Amino acid sequence: MEFGYEFSSSQNELIKQLADKMRFVGYFLIGVGVLTAIGGLLALRNGGVGSIISGVVQVIIGVWTSKAASAFKLIVETQGNDIENLMGALGELRKLYALQYWALIIAIVFAVIGLILGLVLSASLP
Repeated sequence: MEFGYEFSSSQNELIKQLADKMRFVGYFLIGVGVLTAIGGLLALRNGGVGSIISGVVQVIIGVWTSKAASAFKLIVETQGNDIENLMGALGELRKLYALQYWALIIAIVFAVIGLILGLVLSASLP
């Protein structure tokens, strides 16, 4: 039986440690996101929509971080599929960072719009 590329034991240990830490961060973000969203629901009358959105985004980031951790863990736990599993893990990380990238772009756009509106409105006041 012929196997594909296999990482060495020291490389597997590094990947395992990365996966373990990513899994912890993923679960933590899911927990914080759920609590933030619940807090937003409870404060909905007082403008909790931002907290709900923030909580949902944190949950999504946590889920994708956890999925990437699982894919990295597969590298260590299986044989013959290290490169395929690595590519799967990188695909999950790409999703995670694409979400963060677009969230930051949107936040920057809203910050610039807010700044411009603030300057315009303050200039038009007597």
